[in-house]
Amino acid sequence: MVPSRGSPSRAFTLVELLVVIAIIGILVALLLPAIQAAREAARRTQCSNHLKQLSLALQNYHDSYYSFPYNADPQSADVATRQRGPSWFVRILPFMEQGAIVQQAIFSGDWSLQDGPSPNTALLNGLIIPGLFCPSSPLPQTKSLSSGSNPGPTIVQLPNYIGIEGSYYVGGTSATAAPQPYQDTYGRAVYNGVIQIAEFPVRMSQITDGTSTTLVVSEQSNFQFDANGNKIDRRSSGHWGGAWSCGAAARNWTQNVTTIRYPIAGGFGLSGNTQPYEVNIPLFSSHPGGVLGALADGSVRFIAENIDFSTLTALADRADGQPVGAF
Repeated sequence: MVPSRGSPSRAFTLVELLVVIAIIGILVALLLPAIQAAREAARRTQCSNHLKQLSLALQNYHDSYYSFPYNADPQSADVATRQRGPSWFVRILPFMEQGAIVQQAIFSGDWSLQDGPSPNTALLNGLIIPGLFCPSSPLPQTKSLSSGSNPGPTIVQLPNYIGIEGSYYVGGTSATAAPQPYQDTYGRAVYNGVIQIAEFPVRMSQITDGTSTTLVVSEQSNFQFDANGNKIDRRSSGHWGGAWSCGAAARNWTQNVTTIRYPIAGGFGLSGNTQPYEVNIPLFSSHPGGVLGALADGSVRFIAENIDFSTLTALADRADGQPVGAF
């Protein structure tokens, strides 16, 4: 017998093919936001882990030296022999499994690499600590520096995290804070926070408002925008020396710390927020809705960008005596 044959196969028509492609396109469009949200959630978790490691390093530093690390010694000497110290990041490196770096470091010279010679130029060139980056940040991770005393180019890391030096206002109030020495050279730095200058290293016992309501480290991990909508990188680490410099330090321009004067992502172009070496650069991040921050008790919290401003200043002031609102 001759086997029977089925109906001849029929190819897709052009209309059917276009319908299938359209359906696939719709499904991709529906899934893409979910995929992006999942990726951002993973990046935010990694960023939180980085801040957790920083907070643990700060705790371990305090256990060893009975105070939190200070950020700055005042600059000294003439330009040709300028002395500018290292940042607080350098001081906690041994507690981030980077002790070999500190063992090689020479704690003299110009750590900013701007004016005087630095004996640490070769050590700092290309030094990258991944835990100082927010994985969501679109900002450049390094900067090339070259000066007459340090011809370079020297590649320095630009971190996305920032130490909290204090609050421009008495925390939780609208009164300008100046209860202790402060400086007004590039905005106003008030030393009522935790990451301090050399004269005022802070002990745990001096955080009288409570360690769970005192902010120590947060983020500067996104672009800011000028009046014309242009992207501006205005991190407090973005000037000479990058992550490793305290700047000119006490009573002058600073690096890697900020005094809270403006709301999250606010105050662009206002006093203290016009150059990366100024002292009132606000907190800002790439995470939708706010920034991550490490508290003095070692915990990490997400702080909404619409947080009540008095609550934000209260978090930055370690001893204002004011109750901290919900955050």
